[in-house]
Amino acid sequence: MIHRFLQLLYPKCCFACDQVLIRSENWICTRCRFELPSPGLFLEQPNWISHKLDGLIEYDRVHAYFLFAEGGKVQHLLHQIKYKGQQQLGEYLGACVGRSFSPADYDVIIPMPLHPSRLKERGYNQAACIAKGMASESGIPFSESHLLRTKQVASLIGLNRAERYASLEEVFEVKSPEELDGKRIVLVDDTLTTGATFLAAGAKIKAASTGKLSFLALAALK
Repeated sequence: MIHRFLQLLYPKCCFACDQVLIRSENWICTRCRFELPSPGLFLEQPNWISHKLDGLIEYDRVHAYFLFAEGGKVQHLLHQIKYKGQQQLGEYLGACVGRSFSPADYDVIIPMPLHPSRLKERGYNQAACIAKGMASESGIPFSESHLLRTKQVASLIGLNRAERYASLEEVFEVKSPEELDGKRIVLVDDTLTTGATFLAAGAKIKAASTGKLSFLALAALK
């Protein structure tokens, strides 16, 4: 009875479409669960996502859970996670991703790091929220200590992949590389647009480790 009363006063809404959720729904309504565009986590390679990353470093696989489109529901979800403090939504979606993986797939999950000043400003790292959810559901260990962002750069909006990569080439640093050597690593971020951020961070990991490196984005822009 109390739950129903509170739902009337403060209705919980779908984070994708803003419609009021029914009692059995959490975070995202049933309709959006079926309608949110997804390419499939395990596309055969090469594919349109892998083409964004080819040619600069050696990597194993690339995964994307959603397709991103300007003004679409997936963008709305990402905005809630990244700018509206919805850390639990990030962990929930990370857990949805994690159900498709197990420790047989990867040895460690590493989130894309934020620069300390940006982390202080935002209060949390959205990529870490996604990675934590993925780790909790998959059983794959999670680490925020091995990859750091040591430099802040100006906005990358309007730059192509080569220009973005040049700006990001020296902003990441790997700590305790011996702990990653020989490991199957999956680097996790919220979005993949040109692929430059994944490539710049991945290049540092590949330089420090002989293990296999893969990438996973919650959403990829086609």
